[in-house]
Amino acid sequence: MNKPAALIAASLLLCTFPSVAQKKTTLPRKKAPPAAIRFQGAPQYTQDELLAAAGLKPGAPLTAGDVKAHAKQLNDTGMFAMVKFANDSKGLLFTLTPSGQLFPMHLDNLPLQPGKDLDLKLHERFPLYHGLLPANGSMLEGMCRMFEEMLAAQGAKATVNAALTSGLGPEKITAINFTITSPAVRIGPIRPSGVSGAMQAKVSNLLESQIGNAFDTENSAIGLQHAFEDIYQDQGYAAVQVAVTQIEPPIISDQAIEIPFAVAIVEGGIYKLGSINYPADALVPRAEVQKVLSRFPAGSGRPLDLFLLAVRDAYHARGYLDCSVAAHPSFNEAAHIVNYSFDIAAGPAYKMGSVQFDGAPDAMALKLKNAWKLAPGQAFDESYVSGFAALAQKKDKTLAKWMQSVVTTDDIKPDPETHLVNVIFHFARTGQSGR
Repeated sequence: MNKPAALIAASLLLCTFPSVAQKKTTLPRKKAPPAAIRFQGAPQYTQDELLAAAGLKPGAPLTAGDVKAHAKQLNDTGMFAMVKFANDSKGLLFTLTPSGQLFPMHLDNLPLQPGKDLDLKLHERFPLYHGLLPANGSMLEGMCRMFEEMLAAQGAKATVNAALTSGLGPEKITAINFTITSPAVRIGPIRPSGVSGAMQAKVSNLLESQIGNAFDTENSAIGLQHAFEDIYQDQGYAAVQVAVTQIEPPIISDQAIEIPFAVAIVEGGIYKLGSINYPADALVPRAEVQKVLSRFPAGSGRPLDLFLLAVRDAYHARGYLDCSVAAHPSFNEAAHIVNYSFDIAAGPAYKMGSVQFDGAPDAMALKLKNAWKLAPGQAFDESYVSGFAALAQKKDKTLAKWMQSVVTTDDIKPDPETHLVNVIFHFARTGQSGR
């Protein structure tokens, strides 16, 4: 080994990122001969992905300062809890400790289509992106800038920010949420087709209520579909088919980005509701569903929708919080009657875990604890939680007086692994946050 290479080997014996401090060292400026570069500790990434993320090129001579800079570049992505490097007889070795805090990506109001094509584009720019992101770092900042470039290509000058957010989507995920903070992003013109004369007025009213609403990448199209289905099914068009398509490019102005949609409607005929056939072997008997159904005010919704809601509530009252219900129509074309059958996937039964009363003085917390009758290990009853505040006030006048002076909210926290549910009640005086 020549003298400069020996100096580099000594100076690179072991370095770690992140580090608190490093002793000032005089490093050789002369480039060392090319050495093999290896990575260990992160097998989920290929050699090429790691080289690209670190800005390293195989065969390029490096000084000690170069190596430190490339290690810092890799560390700054946020994808690793620790980056170490050292020289050994085989060359330069990077030892990586992947971050244990990586999250999926969620687009809030960006007029881009999530999915495989977008993921491929992101991976081309950010080789370590495999669907998960850190909560901070150069990779996250770079993605914000890339989204801004993609929007600029559509003619929109926008500012995109990213933040770790919980409670996104139907599964209440925790994700890195990308949001256009300026300008506003709204639903633009909606172009319906297939609307009969009988439905023109109702469709026009619906369009007025939807155009100009805030745009949501994930939910705007499906929300429009459900809105059109609802107004048709209200009028008996049980077989209506609605297809919603986002139109490109968006309409750009200084004040807003407006996203146009096309809505294709196949109305079908008008049907009367026939029978609702409930599974005879269902875990929750029909009598319990009918009991829940009887509590709904007459005329408060379509009979089928109310029945579906009653099925959901009846299952939740037995602890089946993950249950899903699918209704299957059967059309009698001659009589123009539609009958429905159901598939019910109950899922696991959840049991009661713990209950807390956050913000309650000790004396009131004790009264609330004594009033709570859903014991740990019992089948979790969601309806008991929703009715507990009113029930507790009926049992204790002192407690009732205090509870009338506060705002009461509750958090139901089911654990999908243990199938236990912890409940937290929050009490706050008017004008204060309950959380």
